Amino acid sequence: MTDALTRLWEARPDLTLTRLLGLLETHGADWNATDEETLAVLRRLAEETPARLDDPTGRYLVTTENSAGVATQLVTVGADRVAVRQIPASRTDAVHDLPQPVVWEHSGVRSCHVAAPLVITDTEGIAHRMGLVSSIRVIAAPGEDAPVTSLDGLRRRTLDGVYLLELEDASLLLDRTAWLFTTGRRDLHRERLTWARLLDCTVGAPLRIALDGGEVRELPELRRITVLE
Repeated sequence: MTDALTRLWEARPDLTLTRLLGLLETHGADWNATDEETLAVLRRLAEETPARLDDPTGRYLVTTENSAGVATQLVTVGADRVAVRQIPASRTDAVHDLPQPVVWEHSGVRSCHVAAPLVITDTEGIAHRMGLVSSIRVIAAPGEDAPVTSLDGLRRRTLDGVYLLELEDASLLLDRTAWLFTTGRRDLHRERLTWARLLDCTVGAPLRIALDGGEVRELPELRRITVLE
């Protein structure tokens, strides 16, 4: 029991003991639970939010922070690719100047442990250091990270994840608000879209998205869909 509690607390070092016990209670391990039931909850929570990541055979969301304890990046780690999103410094930046996600291929995770630096090596052997790990969350367990090739018909009101749609010469960050990033000759163009439904969203075909108000936008060919969280 203490080993299981240790593993969970290592993954959530920001929690006090009383808050950790409160977390267990909200997941069914209340004062009336048996030791076996409590142990099952501890193990399940530790699997969902592990303390370390060595071999990413599934898909994971890693949050990193700077030395001042401020969250700076959301890093989605898959078996062979990494997607990095900078966390805006303010709500104003999030509305008007959201950074474009960056995606690249990796050859392995060198270091990924809560309260330790996140270091990932790219395919050219360059080590990327991306701040201190504050949390790790499982998005897709090993063996469940099948490629997504279509989101046809997806409606904003039923959206249950965050996606990066990689287009020809552009990319679309799809959340409750959609952000279209287009690279110009000298600068990056951002466009904030209030969307309602993905009419056509299949890899290999143009993307058609219905906006609030009835307008339909046709965007370049969809090259890849990446599940970010």
